[in-house]
Amino acid sequence: MRGLVGWCGNRQSVATSPYPPLALRAKYGGMRLASVRLVALALLSWALGGCSLFNGLDVKSVATSVQKPSNVALYLAVSDGDQPVTDLTEQNFQVLENGQPVDPEQSGLTLLDRNVAAVHRTLLLVDMSGKADDKASRANIARAAAGFVADVHKIEDVTVYAFDGSPQLRLIGEYPASAEDGPDNIEALANFVPKDPSRDLDGAVIQALEQLDARLMIVKKPVRVGTLVIFTRGPDLAGRTPKEKLSQALDKTGHEVFAIGIGKDQGDFDLDSLGRTGVVRASSVGSLGIAFENAASRVRKDYNKYYLLSYCSPARAGQRALRIKVTMTDKQGDQHEGSYSTEFDSAGFGPGCNPRATPRFVVTAKKDSGKKAAPAPEPSGAHKPPATQNPPPAPGGDHVVPPPSKPGYAPTPDK
Repeated sequence: MRGLVGWCGNRQSVATSPYPPLALRAKYGGMRLASVRLVALALLSWALGGCSLFNGLDVKSVATSVQKPSNVALYLAVSDGDQPVTDLTEQNFQVLENGQPVDPEQSGLTLLDRNVAAVHRTLLLVDMSGKADDKASRANIARAAAGFVADVHKIEDVTVYAFDGSPQLRLIGEYPASAEDGPDNIEALANFVPKDPSRDLDGAVIQALEQLDARLMIVKKPVRVGTLVIFTRGPDLAGRTPKEKLSQALDKTGHEVFAIGIGKDQGDFDLDSLGRTGVVRASSVGSLGIAFENAASRVRKDYNKYYLLSYCSPARAGQRALRIKVTMTDKQGDQHEGSYSTEFDSAGFGPGCNPRATPRFVVTAKKDSGKKAAPAPEPSGAHKPPATQNPPPAPGGDHVVPPPSKPGYAPTPDK
């Protein structure tokens, strides 16, 4: 691989020769010439493509809005491999309709405040299994979780749940988004007493995903993006939930899922199978503060990879092929690019468009299948959140719409 990357700065020698480079022929001397030529052709295509194999951005659309007079808006997520791409400006985006560039000045291409159309929320799921008299560990976990909440709640609402070997989660607290300082400690975690010393990890993750869905549905915004952060001290021990059911839930969800663990994985337990978006490891319980801090930093960066792009289309009729091209230059001076393509109908479009108008990401709400999310457990005693952190109405009522049918995107409630 290093050899291939090294050729990126010497494309001419690869592109102008009809035969494989000498070094390549020597290395693959035992191969048939036709096979070697196939390798060379692949390298030629890659070289002429500007090494996009290694520098390609991943551009995804969470939602698209098309409305009269000629407004087009997209809620996009941009990543470079597994790293979120932040701090992009309008200059990093190019719009093409039917293959033709759209003038950014004429179209008023702009990035709007994501909060006008989208809600982001994080749920922190904390493993409190183990011995009831392990006060030192609980104190470390409580401080680490508090640091996470203090950081993340500055950009979005945070919910904290705890689990042990019991079949139900225990609600610790709700922390609304605020610029004010967060908690220094979470007493409900520090004073947590396990009802069951076992660990129902798999069941807890599934319930946490349901609770995250339910809370996002309560907010009256059409674009809903959730993040689940799971801290676990080890594998599932209770065995109540089949592994296939957990895998299906993680495969189905459109939420970002991070995992925090301690030390190396034991046996067949794989923390990466939980943290589909990213994994952070602590060497011991005593160093959890740093691990939670790193996880919070990643959640904040992930939040900033989303962009609400808006412009006025010059189209006035017909189906349009839309392509959004994103280009950026990294600190090493290498250019990275990627794109997202879709189509929209411009029938009835005309003048008078304001690109700064709030987009209407509207879809028809689906009929309820009858299956409701499990109600949020009511906190009690030492686990009751402060009065300023009241939980939202218990999910499961008539006001809750069905689960999102697309990643990160949920239909609006019936009016």
